Amino acid sequence: MMDKLLRERLDTSGLRIVDSHAHLGFNGPFDIQGDCADDLIVQMDHAGVQQAAISPLAGLCVDVRLGNDMTEKMLLKYPGRLIGMALANPNKPEEILPELERCFDRLHMSMIKIHPAMHSCPMSAKSYDLIYGFANERGLLILNHDWQSPRRMEALARAYPNMRLVQAHSAGNWDGHREEDYFRVARDCPNAYVDICASPVFYDALERLVPLAGEDHILFGSDMPFLSMGFALGKVMLADLPADVKQKILADNFLRALGRA
Repeated sequence: MMDKLLRERLDTSGLRIVDSHAHLGFNGPFDIQGDCADDLIVQMDHAGVQQAAISPLAGLCVDVRLGNDMTEKMLLKYPGRLIGMALANPNKPEEILPELERCFDRLHMSMIKIHPAMHSCPMSAKSYDLIYGFANERGLLILNHDWQSPRRMEALARAYPNMRLVQAHSAGNWDGHREEDYFRVARDCPNAYVDICASPVFYDALERLVPLAGEDHILFGSDMPFLSMGFALGKVMLADLPADVKQKILADNFLRALGRA
C-alpha cells in the first residue's frame, strides 16, 4: 500500500518539469559522478525532466569563453533539451559586454549565471553593473550563487525592473524556521526569485516557504551533477502542496522568468 502511494506521488507523467539550475563538468572540491551532458540527459529522462539550464564549471572556475563554447556545443547536440546560461568574468570588465553580446547574438543563450565565490569577485565590485545593464536592456534572468545581501538583491530588483534575479540555494538550505530576508524580497519584488537547490531536506520547509516567498517566485533546481536530479525532484513531488503549486515550482515560474510562459 505504501509503495503504491509513493509511486503515485512520484509520478511525473503529465507534469512539465524544467530544471533551472544545473552544471556540466568536474569541480575540484567535490567527487562528482556523471559530469557530462550525456549523463545529465540520462538523469533527465529517468526523472521525467524535459529541460535543464546549464553552466559549465570550467567556465565558472577557469575561462568563461571556454565555458560558453562548451554550452553552445551541448545546446546543438541536444536541441530543445538544454537551456544555456551565459557566463561573464567580473574580474575582466573590458570583456564583459563583448562576451555577453557573443553569447546572446550568436550562441543561443537564454540567461546569465554569476558566481562571486568561484570568480573570487565580491558583489560590491562595480564591474557587475555592466552585467545588470545588459540584462535589464534585454530583459534577461540572472541566476546568482549568492547576491551576498538581501538588501542588495532588493535594491537591484528595483533599480533594474526589466532584469529578473534569482538567489540560488537559499530556499533549499532553509530549515523551515529561521528568518530569511531573501524570501521577503522574492515575495515583494515581481522580478525576484529563490531556488530550492541544496542537499538538505527539512521537514515541511517547502510547505512553509510557499506563503513566505510566494508560490510564483520559487524555482526548482537540482544542482546536477553535484546532486541527483531525482533527489531534488522528490523534495517537490513529496511535498504536501496542491498540484498547481507544484507545477509552478517545477517549471512555470522559471519559464515565466525566462519570458517563455
